[in-house]
Amino acid sequence: MASELRIVRSAQPGSAAPLRHALEAFMVALGVAPTVRIDIVTAVGEALANTIEHAYKGAEKVGDVELVARLDEKASTLAVEIIDHGTFIAPKRRRNRGLGLGIMKRASQSFTLQTVSGTSVRMLFDAAFLHGPH
Repeated sequence: MASELRIVRSAQPGSAAPLRHALEAFMVALGVAPTVRIDIVTAVGEALANTIEHAYKGAEKVGDVELVARLDEKASTLAVEIIDHGTFIAPKRRRNRGLGLGIMKRASQSFTLQTVSGTSVRMLFDAAFLHGPH
């Protein structure tokens, strides 16, 4: 059985918090332990911040950001994907900046970055954290 959350919002600074809160509520409903939720929300927050700050920079119109979270109980994984249709900007070394990709990589079991036709960040997390009947 799979459970899924899918939300599309304008990639504006005010969109990050509601998307993080929706993901948090989804994970609470799934029975994800609080300590695990913190790591996942932190990693996803970094991906959202990157999209909001960089994806549509210089564009005439701000586009959308999509958050997709999918629990696959059979594979015991939670996949979270952040998708935009903007332009990928390669990270540059800057003092006290550019740590987001590293946080995403360390917090997730698997990390994939695709930059064809926008940007897609996909993080896979171990779902062994679930408890209770399903």
